[in-house]
Parts: sequence; structure tokens; C-alpha cells
Amino acid sequence: MTMKSSPPLLHCCLVVALAFVSPAALAEPWEVVIRDRERQVEIDRSSVMASDAGSKVAWGRIVLSPERAALEGYAVVKALNRFDCHNRRFHTVKRVYLDARQFVLREEAVLDQRPISAARNSVDERLWQEVCRPASASDLQKAAHDAVASAAAVIDDSAIGPPVRLPAVATQAPPVPPPKASPRTAPSAAASTAPRPEAKPEPKPEPKPEPKPEPKLEPKPGPKPELKLRAAQASRSPIPKSAPAPWVPFVSDAAWSYEGATGPEHWGRLRPDWSLCAEGRRQSPIELGGGVVVDLEALRFDYRETQFRITDTGRTLEVRVGEGMGVEIRGQRYELEHLEFHRPSLARVGGQASDMAVHFHHRDAAGRIAVVAVLLEGASGGHPLIQSLWNSLPLERGSSYAPASPIDLASLVPVSPAHYLYVGSLVTPPCTEGVVWAVMKEPVKISAEQVRVFARLYPRNGRPIQPLNGRLVLESR
Repeated sequence: MTMKSSPPLLHCCLVVALAFVSPAALAEPWEVVIRDRERQVEIDRSSVMASDAGSKVAWGRIVLSPERAALEGYAVVKALNRFDCHNRRFHTVKRVYLDARQFVLREEAVLDQRPISAARNSVDERLWQEVCRPASASDLQKAAHDAVASAAAVIDDSAIGPPVRLPAVATQAPPVPPPKASPRTAPSAAASTAPRPEAKPEPKPEPKPEPKPEPKLEPKPGPKPELKLRAAQASRSPIPKSAPAPWVPFVSDAAWSYEGATGPEHWGRLRPDWSLCAEGRRQSPIELGGGVVVDLEALRFDYRETQFRITDTGRTLEVRVGEGMGVEIRGQRYELEHLEFHRPSLARVGGQASDMAVHFHHRDAAGRIAVVAVLLEGASGGHPLIQSLWNSLPLERGSSYAPASPIDLASLVPVSPAHYLYVGSLVTPPCTEGVVWAVMKEPVKISAEQVRVFARLYPRNGRPIQPLNGRLVLESR
């Protein structure tokens, strides 16, 4: 199987499989590789298949928590990956985004097929190990057992229906044959019961079967006796009706925006679980001037060179990086998850905003969120990291690109440790509160041209200033 022919073939096989397997059955092959409070990374071992020499293909997926799914606009993302088992590298062939009901929101073929190194101690490395490690005897035995069980479930009709149904069918069938086949046996039976004329009323109980409490059970066993593939077809048939437009390029775009009927002033009324956007008392962003000036402990950044994947979400540019990086705020370690850009900066100092801002989103072991905001100002010289990101812009909204060249996140950290510190919220729905915000005071210089590039994509993607409501804002001297 060549690299050019394998993805279409695998895609075809997947489509055929999905057409005959119910959603419950789809969940069976997935095994958890790693999980945290926000996501669960899984692999479909039954999909692992040897391809060219030294490479394998397999389906993996990330199942998001309800809170994270509300932010991302999808609940599950599945990816078909090709793994180079000799060189610890991989590339993604295709992605499929699904909602919580397992309806497909969109699919995308990954045009950039350049391999990516699986960073040490990362999720990518864990998946690479799971796919490329030799199958153990227990794995082979389990696969054989699952295959036999699956075949038995489809072929064996004896275990399909409940045993109660057989008598019910038998009681309905005899009334038809007796008048045809055994008129003689009827008199003999009548002769044996002749002394009791009350025996003739016994056929009258035949109206009792007319209510037929047992036949009422037939609608219940109806789906059960059907083979799994028929149940799957029945369960799949309404999908086109309930999801009239399953191929919208970026479905979550319709949920909220930065202007119009779905703009910030309406977020709290778009969904019940977004009510904090309108009713919360600790919302972000805020005016930072006039805080309490103290000697704040410097943030301890653990940022370094990393591979990255940049995504045009339809509302901003989001950059996912390798694992193991983070920041320490007042002795608490928060792991870096992603960074995103806003124009202009959301935070204001003395009513003034910077040209742009980059938000580093972190989370600690307990699930608490911390955001570090770095202000960006257009100047004469460009910033190398920003230019690397702009050079890797995805070609379409909702798509991603992962170049081979890395970036050094430490270059985006200002030299001065001075910052503002307060408790606020996420600046996008669902506007979750209790977020620790650290806004660096010293801006990082980028070029005016780099600002204009982002402005062409997003003229404005920031939430208005929110009420302080008596919150304490600390400011470094």
C-alpha cells in the first residue's frame, strides 16, 4: 500500500464501517491513552494498520470536557495519523470534528503532509508509542476475542430476541392451522370435553388474547431482535433530518461573535450556560489603572523552543505548543495549553489599549485557569516569532498548519517582570470566572506590518471593558 493510495482506502473503509455500526458500538474500540480534567486522548487499536515499510496508520481522538467543548465548538476531534515507527515522527492525514451527539460538524484533509517529530514526554509521543510498539500476546488474544465476539453478535440469531417472544408467536400460529389440518382432532377434543358444556366458553377467552399484553411487548423487542447493523441504520437515518446542514465549514461561528445579534452584549442570552457573561461579577477584561501598588513576586516562566500548530478558529489565531511548559504565579504552577491573539489589547491602562495582545492560557492540576497577557505594540522592527507564525497561516478558516520549524516562546516574555494581578474570567463564552489574570506591564515590540497582517484577518476581536465591581487589582512597583 503506497502513501498516496492508503488515505483514500482507509477513508473508504471508515465510511463503510460507520454506515453499519451504531454509536454505542463505535465507542467500544477506543482505549484511553491519557486524560486530564479537560480532555481525554484515545486510540482505536482496531484501526492500527501497517502501511509502507516502517510506518503505521491509526485513528486517534480527543474527547473534550463539556466546558472545553463549549469553548472549542466541538466535543470530539478524530484524526487519522501516519506514524514513522523508525524515526519517531508522524503526520496527520485527516481530521473529523463531531458534536456531543456524534454528528459530524466538519471534515478536513490535511494538505501539509510533512512529518512532525513526536516531542519527548508529550501526548504525540504516547500515541506514537501505542501505535508503533509491537503487539503483545495479550493484545493479539484480545483482538482475536473481540473479533469472534463481534462476529457472533452479528451472525447468531438465537441470542437476539427474548425467549418470551417464541411462545407468543406459537399461540398466534395454531389458530390458523386447526380449521384446515385437524377437523378430526377437534371433535375428539370436543368429545373428551363434552360432559362440560362450560368448556366451549373456554375458546371465548380467546378475546383475552385480543388485548394481547404480550404482543404489546413486540414493539419493545422489535429493535432488540434486529441485528446491530439494522439498528445502526435506523439510528443513523434521522441524522440528515435533525442536522440539515452538517457540513458547515465552521459550525461554532454561528454560536457567538464580536458584533451584531451574537456580539458580546448578547452572549449571556445565547445559551443558559453562558449566563455569567451577563450576570457575572468578576468578568474580564477590566481597566487596570488605579490598582494597589505593591512588590509583587515575579512570574516564573518555563517557556522554551517548541513545535507548534496554528489554527484559524474563525475568531482568532490559536497556537498549540508542546507539553511541559508553564508559569509559576505566587508559588502555583500552571501548565501552558495554548496562546491566542487579540486586536486591540483587551486590557486597558488609563483608558489606553495596545495595538495587540497575546494571551497565554494555562491550567493547574486542579483545573484552575491562569492567563498571562503580553501587550504587543507596532514598531519599526518585526518580531521573529510573530513572523514565523504569520508565515504559517492556515489557508482556510477552521483549518490548521504545523510547520517543521520550531518557535521559541521565551522570546515573547518581556524583560521587565512588572505586571498587574487580579481575578477575572474568560473573555469568551462561557465567561467562566475564577481565572487568575497576570497582565505584563512592558509591551513587546512587533512591526506595524505584522499588526496589519492580523488586522486583515480580524479587524477587531476583543470584548469591551467590564465593571470592576470592587475587585482588588495589584500592580508591581
